[in-house]
This record gives sequence, C-alpha cells and structure tokens, in this order.
Amino acid sequence: MQDNTAETLRILLVEDSLLLQDMLTEELEEIPGVKVCARATGEQEAIELLEVHPVDLAIVDLELSEGTGFGVLRQLHSLPERFGTLHAVVFSSYGHLSVRARCSALGVAAFFDKAVGTDALIDYVERLVPKAG
Repeated sequence: MQDNTAETLRILLVEDSLLLQDMLTEELEEIPGVKVCARATGEQEAIELLEVHPVDLAIVDLELSEGTGFGVLRQLHSLPERFGTLHAVVFSSYGHLSVRARCSALGVAAFFDKAVGTDALIDYVERLVPKAG
C-alpha cells in the first residue's frame, strides 16, 4: 500500500508511553486507509519528524518524555507554512477546562481523555479517512 495516496490518512503519534504507542498504532492501522507514519516520545523528536514526514493528523499527548505536547501544538499553530494545514488532536489524561481552553487556543480540533476516550478517538479518525473516488 502506498502511504502518500489521497486515500490514506497519514498520522503522527506523539506519546511518551511506548506501550500506549504500540496499542494505538495497532488500533489505528486496523482502520482501512490509515497509516501511522511516525511516532515520537518527546517534543523535539515530534517537530523533527514533522519536518520529514508529511502527515494529515497529529495525535498529541500533553505530558511527554521531553518537552510538552503544548510545545508541539504551539509550533503547529504558529508555523503553518512549515508544517502545512494538518489536524491536531489531543489524547491526554489532563482534561481540565483550562487545559482544554489552552488546547483550543492552539488550534486543536478535538480533545480525547485517555481514561475514557480511546473509542471516541478511533471513531474520530475513521471519520477523517479520505473516501476513494
């Protein structure tokens, strides 16, 4: 399968837990037309990967092994000419209203709570997959 066709939703997964990365990658790639192109555990790694892997969607945790998800979101929001017009969503355990408001101000399309939102995240991704023809 070609990863760069118009029918493929290309994803960057930014999550510091390798176990959760593996689980999410497996679940996401079960969706026809979805490819996890890159995975990062920290802010700088995510930014570097975005420069070499064009993606349509970034799924970002806020707590990372290095830096924060807010740093990634800030870069995506403030430098669209550098990263293109990709969707960004947050998948985090920190869903306080103030955190959600900060994410919204940084252009986040949706917020999913890790404790209860995995199915909602998968449903959201399924709706983003480009339809052939």
